[in-house]
Amino acid sequence: MIAKKSGYGVFSRILFIALGATLFFSCASLRKKPPGPHENYGAKAEIVIKDIAYAAGVPGADRLKLDIYSNPHEGLLPAVVAIHGGAWTKGDKEMDNKVYVCQVLAKNGYVVFNINYRLAPKYPIKLQVEDAMGAVIWVKEHAKEYGADPARMGVVGGSAGGHLAAMVGWASDDPYFQPTGHPEKGVDSKVKVAALYYPVIDIDRTMKENGDGLAWLGDALLAGSVGKKYQEEIKHISPINFIKADDPPTIFLTGDADELKLYPQSVESVKKLKELGVDSELFTASGKKHGFTWEYWDQASVDSVVAIVKFFDRYLKE
Repeated sequence: MIAKKSGYGVFSRILFIALGATLFFSCASLRKKPPGPHENYGAKAEIVIKDIAYAAGVPGADRLKLDIYSNPHEGLLPAVVAIHGGAWTKGDKEMDNKVYVCQVLAKNGYVVFNINYRLAPKYPIKLQVEDAMGAVIWVKEHAKEYGADPARMGVVGGSAGGHLAAMVGWASDDPYFQPTGHPEKGVDSKVKVAALYYPVIDIDRTMKENGDGLAWLGDALLAGSVGKKYQEEIKHISPINFIKADDPPTIFLTGDADELKLYPQSVESVKKLKELGVDSELFTASGKKHGFTWEYWDQASVDSVVAIVKFFDRYLKE
């Protein structure tokens, strides 16, 4: 697929950033002026703790921080790790639509840990997956300090964050990954349930279906891997290769007008998981494009978070 190794050459960087812009701004361009605050649409988090480090001692560690959203409560509530989108190259835990999801989950009896991770092209996707897994392990180790139950954990993410959430949910047993901040063996980053907004499930297919030139972007995604090495590494970073019978229950939330052609991936993934006996649901945002939750007040966005709460409740509360 990649004819010549170029590492992090200028050409591959430009193309990778181009895809990043396509993914990121296809969402941002949808954004209109909010008609009201989050609280008008089912969100509430009276307790917000900012910028807690979940890993240190690695390059780019300044990105490895998380925010916590919750409300006053007794005992331990289920925990959720939230992962922002932005085409693996952009974005932040402060993104308004992600904060909204965190606040809605908090209002409905969850403690939410909203994470940042290191960004490409400087840091390839493998490291981003490891960051997300490392964050889950940190939450398990510290959950009780914040009123959360480490034994009842879910993960939610959108777009690139949906890809990373799928990797946390489905690939945490792959020894190819070494969770950030946890060099020891045998650490557990598994979760009990996952929610994936308009996720990239098959990276190779996504690049091919969105333009032949974007196939070169695998060079940046995989740190310059070529030939057989590319094929081997993409096996590990594509969630499609981890659809199996022991995956946690998973809900997909995708617009059927997704311009990146991701809706069929969600439909097919739900079908495959169900065939394996894994509970899986598809929330179809009718007529909606990629990143439909940017307008958090839109009915499809509001309804999608309600669907997540119901799905998570089934496995983390009942």
